Amino acid sequence: MLIFSIQEVYGGKVDKKWFWLLGAYFIIIVGFRDNVGPDYGSYRGIYIYSDTKSYYSIFMKMLHLEGPENLDVEWLYTLINKVLLNVFNAPFYIVTFVIAIFAMYYKVEYTEDNTFYPFTFTLFMFIPNFFIGESGQIRQNLGTFIVYFAIRYIKDQKLLPYLFFIFLGSGIHSVCYLFLPMYWLARIPLNKTIMLLMIIGSIFLSPFEVYKVFGDFLGNMASESSLVEGFNGYVDKSVQRLNGGFGIPEAMMAILTFFLFVFDNPMKKLYPYYEYHRNYAVIGICLYFIFRNNPIFSSRLAGAFIGFSYIIIPNAMYVVSSRTKNLIYAFIIALVVFNFVVFASFNNIRAGKFSIDLYKNHILP
Repeated sequence: MLIFSIQEVYGGKVDKKWFWLLGAYFIIIVGFRDNVGPDYGSYRGIYIYSDTKSYYSIFMKMLHLEGPENLDVEWLYTLINKVLLNVFNAPFYIVTFVIAIFAMYYKVEYTEDNTFYPFTFTLFMFIPNFFIGESGQIRQNLGTFIVYFAIRYIKDQKLLPYLFFIFLGSGIHSVCYLFLPMYWLARIPLNKTIMLLMIIGSIFLSPFEVYKVFGDFLGNMASESSLVEGFNGYVDKSVQRLNGGFGIPEAMMAILTFFLFVFDNPMKKLYPYYEYHRNYAVIGICLYFIFRNNPIFSSRLAGAFIGFSYIIIPNAMYVVSSRTKNLIYAFIIALVVFNFVVFASFNNIRAGKFSIDLYKNHILP
């Protein structure tokens, strides 16, 4: 990733086939992993659970109607699991393999659609996204990549295809419903004054926990069979932070806000569809501060928007001078190293069995 990242930043665009090759490699190491990842056991339990539900109940869940059986997991993910077990009697690693194929397809396509630096963006987001997304919360990971992919239909102003992919994404994870209004919100013009007022307003609302007025609605969106303890460590869920302290997530919000305000004008002039990326970023930042006192909401609901918003940081290199480009790229690489050190310091790599001595794969030696 680093070699191709340097090539695309300083030497010109890298052929897409190499990005697909990287995606294929990720599919193998993620799809065929053997008891690797913090949620592996939970998803294996869902695999068995899915076969206990009837196709009729799954169909009724798809229609948002009450069926003879209650489904605690979204209908499309349940259906994929049930078909693989009930029809093909496939081992569980086939589930992770199939999910990895879909997730990587949508990831490659949306990344290619939205940045001139796909390897740099992938490298930038590799830690912790690879460990808590592709190898962790695979339902939310796949669902959000589906709706990220659907941004192409916002650009083309094709409502029905966009709604279809929201429907598919929400069938994997209900957090995707949050992206439904983005078809309209993404095109709303924002200036720096409005962005500043929105962000400051969200910071002001943070201690009041206004999200509680939605009751169980947001809780159901953020629900998961088990929490990823390593990720909770990464976001530093400490008493100090919950009472107004400043941690890594706040630092990342500050960095993203800095890029929004400093590079807003040149990005609007030179980068295609930047305004859509900006609106996702502003909403993500606002949601983060509104949900800040709830680490589950701030990481899963706001994180769904913020994960896409970070694409603004490498994209800024496209609109600046060579000297500023060098500074931004050096900053990105420094963040990659920093994220690795922080993530490893919480013992997440060994806890998730990603280390050389603990990682196991069904087809790799």
